[in-house]
Amino acid sequence: MADHMEATTNGPSSTVNGENGEEMTSKDYYFDSYAHFGIHEEMLKDEVRTLTYRNSIYHNKHLFKGKVVLDVGCGTGILCMFAAKAGAAKVIGIECSGIIDHARKIIESNKLDKNIVLVKGKVEEVELPDGIEKVDIIISEWMGYCLFYESMLQTVLYARDKWLAPDGMIFPDRATLYVTAIEDRQYKDEKINWWDNVYGFDMSTIRKVAISEPLVDVVDPKQPLFHIIDPKQPLFDIIDPKQPLFDIIDPKQIVTTPCLVKPLFHIIEPKQ
Repeated sequence: MADHMEATTNGPSSTVNGENGEEMTSKDYYFDSYAHFGIHEEMLKDEVRTLTYRNSIYHNKHLFKGKVVLDVGCGTGILCMFAAKAGAAKVIGIECSGIIDHARKIIESNKLDKNIVLVKGKVEEVELPDGIEKVDIIISEWMGYCLFYESMLQTVLYARDKWLAPDGMIFPDRATLYVTAIEDRQYKDEKINWWDNVYGFDMSTIRKVAISEPLVDVVDPKQPLFHIIDPKQPLFDIIDPKQPLFDIIDPKQIVTTPCLVKPLFHIIEPKQ
């Protein structure tokens, strides 16, 4: 994202590389990928994640009523609107990308602009509007692939230390990462063994490289899996939302289950 974005709460629409969020070119999107609606469409259509946030907020309206709420990385403003609907007195959304131009219009279209104020810029650089120094609740959709992919956790913790009231809350304040090993013979043949015979030629030298690279893919939930590592045992757990980032990611805190690790792509046959 562009480093020169200025924080603003009202006034003209923000710009990125001199362009309004609605007039950005593909070149601008390269430097500000979160300005494009497509990535937000993908996240909003993740119903499991979005509905979990909505239910968590709506089922705890007594915690949000009359409170000041901060949304770190507000995107299209969906969590801001959930918080406002839950009765928050003031909701502040901070967003660094050009999508904030659309978020402002979305909030106005839903007649929630009296309760929600958006600030453009980085958490580390902006100040809260209207003289607000502390917030009661911080909400953020910071999780990415494998929990940490989007690297938003450090920003959320920075906001926590900077603005969260002593008795404040974070939604969510706990995350658990699990690991398990699986076997997929067909996938192995398509991605690894395929290099042994490519149109009659031996390209197995690439096979050695291919097998060393991690593959990221979606596993069909209907596909049977045979667990090597107990999936109920957390590999990583954020317990105390007030502990420093470096304590949270301390590898010494990782909990594992003793297990026998078989060779990569070893076939695990179910017992008959």
